[in-house]
Amino acid sequence: MKRLNSIIYHKLLLQAEEAKDQDMVKLASGILGAVGPTPEEELVQYSVAQVEDDVHRGLWSLATCILKHHDVSSVNAEKLNEVIETLASKFINEIEISLGVEGTIGPLEPSVLGESK
Repeated sequence: MKRLNSIIYHKLLLQAEEAKDQDMVKLASGILGAVGPTPEEELVQYSVAQVEDDVHRGLWSLATCILKHHDVSSVNAEKLNEVIETLASKFINEIEISLGVEGTIGPLEPSVLGESK
């Protein structure tokens, strides 16, 4: 699990507490379930490829919730993966737009040979 830096970690915890106080249980629960038990103390490289892989795996995990709910006995994994890949790309794009960071390179992206930050 990737951990958040301590600034955004604590801000999200405060927003979760505020949501709880306002009886926004689903929002509070979602934040608390996602942020993990502790923030990251040391910044670690995290490439866009790793982000894409993590989102893809996360969506597969969510898809299995739907498979379980419908108690299916068969699934075309390739077809499902096509949907997941499309959703992963759209999900990343929509989140980046909402954060105002679309089209920018994240500060934890590893440097390429000869590049200085």
